[in-house]
Amino acid sequence: MRYLAIFLTVAAGLAQTDRPKIFTEGTPPKASVSEYPITGHWASLDLGADYLVHSFGTGEQLYMADNYLVVEIALFPEKGESVTVEYGPFQLRINGKKASLLPLAPEFAARNLNRRDPNQGGPLGGISLGGIGIGSGGGGQRGGSPMPGGPDDRRMPSPPRTDDGELKPVVRAEDILVRTALPAGTFKGPVSGFLYFPYAGKASSVKTAELWFHDVALKLK
Repeated sequence: MRYLAIFLTVAAGLAQTDRPKIFTEGTPPKASVSEYPITGHWASLDLGADYLVHSFGTGEQLYMADNYLVVEIALFPEKGESVTVEYGPFQLRINGKKASLLPLAPEFAARNLNRRDPNQGGPLGGISLGGIGIGSGGGGQRGGSPMPGGPDDRRMPSPPRTDDGELKPVVRAEDILVRTALPAGTFKGPVSGFLYFPYAGKASSVKTAELWFHDVALKLK
């Protein structure tokens, strides 16, 4: 029995070691800051933002982060210049309250993704992004008519495949969260990504939202 316990411990350690580390890459910056719905300026940086409420993703799949308010932020330095990204200058002010929300590091945000309901966190149902239909989770269950092809029959979309017909590997929502978060560091040219602000209230209770970067406020809502 002792040898079995040792074997299981070693196997678990190997499984964790073999798991590839997900690095933060951010999101592709748009061609110009004017393409973002909210814009601003601080020092020599142009700022672009988009308030996404609870959603985040890669463009092929969209996920929900129920425990967070999500903002995509882009920083555009002057041509040929670099920008150093840190999370410290960012704050989110809700409904004009002085107490601000601070963004979590991606790794911490991923650990608590949808903790209140561990069965959530899959793609949103009925959403089409870039011509790709995104289906909801649910184990392939149907609703409505029990007869195939009936008027209320709801089929799950086919699993995504490559151009060669191979099934695409399943990517966890937590990994997508880390990968698409705003990366920290120094970058040559524009950089963008998602910020995750912990929020326990309902999204409908957010009447106004302001993203502060240093002393500049971007009115998200």
